[in-house]
Amino acid sequence: MNTFQITLVVLAGLLLIYHFLLRPRILTRGATKHEASRKIPGDELIPANPFRSTMATDINASPENIWPWLVQVGWGKAAFYSYNIFESLLGMDLHNADQIHPEWQDVSVGDTIWMSHPRQKALFPLTRVEEIKPPHELVFALYRAEDPDTKPSGAWSFILEPLDDKKTRLLTRLQVVSPTTKGKFMVYFFLEPAHFIMQQGMFKGLKKRLAAPELEHTDQVHA
Repeated sequence: MNTFQITLVVLAGLLLIYHFLLRPRILTRGATKHEASRKIPGDELIPANPFRSTMATDINASPENIWPWLVQVGWGKAAFYSYNIFESLLGMDLHNADQIHPEWQDVSVGDTIWMSHPRQKALFPLTRVEEIKPPHELVFALYRAEDPDTKPSGAWSFILEPLDDKKTRLLTRLQVVSPTTKGKFMVYFFLEPAHFIMQQGMFKGLKKRLAAPELEHTDQVHA
């Protein structure tokens, strides 16, 4: 075989390793088999067989203490507690908050939550609050920016389940419908690894903020 053929074989082998060994672990990082397959709020928004990633982690805080941080996410607010340096490369203009803001706590069904600066709306979906049941369920519906009044093209769900008085299981699921070949290509090679990195960053960011001694109680809300 010549160099070109060897390169193709190596690339094909790497792709097979990623698809069958690494990808399943990336898409379900931290989640049990039951959690990855169970139905949760938000599933009803999306037709069968979408791209789906279900991740989970334990946080040493009650749902009541996690909720104020979670409900204030979005551009122009608390961002997503993830890696701003990567988000900046995409022009998202996100800046993580390090405190709870009372003015960002009043969130209702139908509210728009920007994933990035509005100037980037062609790259990132329009996001609206679809379901909210404090302090246990928060579901965002994702819409294509060019056609925001149709059925959702995706859903991002957050489920908080208490394990005991001071520990919570945070389960999150992202689902996206990609009707075109180009869309499927973008999901496979860009969205899946990017979501894995940023979701893990969000888990880390939430844990860091909730571990701060002065933030142990929800009544310690800063203006």
